[in-house]
Amino acid sequence: MNEEYKEQQELRKLAYEEAVKGKSDEEILAVNYFFNTQKKKGCLSKKKIPMVTDEQFDELVSKRAGEITSQGVLAALGLSTPPAWIIDPLKVCTPEFDDAEYVKMGADDKARTSRITTTFLLYSTDTMYIYSRTVSLTDRYSNELSVSIMYKDIASVAMNSVTTEVRHDVIDAKKKAKEVPVWIPGTTNNVIFTVAGKSYEVNVGGAKAVMTAAIAQLRAKIAESKH
Repeated sequence: MNEEYKEQQELRKLAYEEAVKGKSDEEILAVNYFFNTQKKKGCLSKKKIPMVTDEQFDELVSKRAGEITSQGVLAALGLSTPPAWIIDPLKVCTPEFDDAEYVKMGADDKARTSRITTTFLLYSTDTMYIYSRTVSLTDRYSNELSVSIMYKDIASVAMNSVTTEVRHDVIDAKKKAKEVPVWIPGTTNNVIFTVAGKSYEVNVGGAKAVMTAAIAQLRAKIAESKH
């Protein structure tokens, strides 16, 4: 084993030990998923870090997304009872590529990240409600957005789809562990609502077709509300 490889393995070991320090069992499970991308022999072999499959990681994502209930969303939006919805409400869970600690391409060629956003879009007769929560699966990061917008105040609504190629495969560069760069494509479908010069950008992930249909109905409702 050459010295450079031994050094890289030691750096990887130190990075892993730092990554799991003080973490919960679920956070360690997520960290293990990303650190097991390379299956070389040595200090980060399967014997040292339990393998976590794409399916196991997806189950963890679904569990975290499921923690956000419809009742909790209504409470966050200040709604004691649900209004009559004019368009079917949308709930979607999407990976976040910006600022994610880790990104990995799964065996199914699907990109997965350590940050996910769960979004609800709700449409009553005169108001649209947006609720989203972004969490990290590998640390305590959490960010919440809760907003209501009257249709008459919406200046425009548009869809913007962007595909980028970002990140290293396993370890964040801040961990100072050497890694072969692996560029992973990630597509983000953002809906942009503009209100009085302020924009709200919502990532709707794979619900692009559903959201495109909803946008057509929203534009009609917005035009109607301004008359």
